[in-house]
Amino acid sequence: MNSFKKKISDKINPKNSKNYDNQKVNKKMEVKCFALNDFGEGIFKNDKTIGCVANLLPKEKAIVEEVNNKLNKTTEKKYKLIKLLNEANDRITVKCDVYKRCGSCHLLHMNYDKQIEFKYNYVTNALKEQKLNSKIDEVIKAEKKERYRNKMQVAYTTKIENNRSDIVYGFYAEDTHKIIPLNDCLVHSERQNEIVKSIAKIIKELKLIPYDEDKRTGLIRFVLVREAIKSGEILVAVVTNGEMFPARSEFVKRLRNKCPYITTIVQNVNSRKTSIILGDDERVLYGPGYIIDQLCGINFKISSKTFYQVNPYQTEKLYNKVIEYANLSKNDVVLDAYCGVGTIGMVMAPHAGLVIGVENNKQSVINARDNAYQNKVKNIRFVNQDATEFLEKDENKYDVVVMDPPRSGSTVKFLQTLKKIAPKKIVYVSCEAKTLARDLKELVDKYDITKKCIVDMFVGTYHVETVCLLTKK
Repeated sequence: MNSFKKKISDKINPKNSKNYDNQKVNKKMEVKCFALNDFGEGIFKNDKTIGCVANLLPKEKAIVEEVNNKLNKTTEKKYKLIKLLNEANDRITVKCDVYKRCGSCHLLHMNYDKQIEFKYNYVTNALKEQKLNSKIDEVIKAEKKERYRNKMQVAYTTKIENNRSDIVYGFYAEDTHKIIPLNDCLVHSERQNEIVKSIAKIIKELKLIPYDEDKRTGLIRFVLVREAIKSGEILVAVVTNGEMFPARSEFVKRLRNKCPYITTIVQNVNSRKTSIILGDDERVLYGPGYIIDQLCGINFKISSKTFYQVNPYQTEKLYNKVIEYANLSKNDVVLDAYCGVGTIGMVMAPHAGLVIGVENNKQSVINARDNAYQNKVKNIRFVNQDATEFLEKDENKYDVVVMDPPRSGSTVKFLQTLKKIAPKKIVYVSCEAKTLARDLKELVDKYDITKKCIVDMFVGTYHVETVCLLTKK
């Protein structure tokens, strides 16, 4: 499926193609899909035109339309699906009523086996491109394919129709700041959906004004909901454009009446001109200001800004695989690099002698230390420092290093320092296969890639988690 990607990349990327500007594209045309790109879009060829369109599968024919006529050095021509002329065997009926407009999920039109095949091919192709062994030892599928996310964040706006105004909420359409009105998102729980819908009603009842991004006026910018699946606790963060929150007490009262299961409500202040959802300042309006959830028997305090895996059902499987790959003894010293709030390190601590977590984000380290104290985990400590700088000066000898970097991957300097300290094993957790493969290439002169596992954390999307075990040669 994705084996075509490298061969045609020069043809579909205007930055790599000298002849792309001269290609003629009809406004509407009949095409046939022959492969999928990295984002699950169907790749088609029509005469001299090669392009990509969402919601199209290999072997399907369709009518597509060009929606972006302006082509420059950094912008590809865009196409949308107008009509399917035939359906592939792998296609299923999509339950979501805004799927074609939303863009948050990418693979819902594929049956689940096809989604797994797509992700498997994406990971193996990324490894092959770096000339690495592409064998995958295990694929951990998701048992829960709907209602699996524990975090929901939506924007609000005013919609005027037939001289009547209404409050609508939803996600931004892909590559835009246009809100797609939402009724029921299938990857979020019924409670999360009920909360954001109730808030829309309260905004209208209290005559509050949603934020206008162009004018930078209005009050309510976003609402973030976090749900602890094990404990049932729910946090609601209302993001406002400034500290003033008219009818704040009445807002909280009505929200608690409509959704009595909410355990804490906070106001987050974000008056900056930015696409970042949360601001720096918060005040607690109701409850403790945080919720408690549990992973692998460990309790974690979660606030609005805490990094926490969004699929708790698959996260436990992911962390258990990390423990299995590490195969720790009671005397092992473990480094948890890019540790965040310490979830992986805390789960590994009962199996190790000492765990040291290193994280550059100060607030995450504060939360990590608090989590360790609350859970009475005494053989773990956290350092607020850049992981590379810490490694260069640290005198500990590590048996195992666990690294879970951001999507951009690690740095050459960190990987070179890692080879110098030479732990027996490295367990690399990655949410982006291409940066994973790039980093593994830097390590294979000193380490063998012993095992690889794919964990499907994000059903319906092109994202995938990979766990790799490297052992010192």
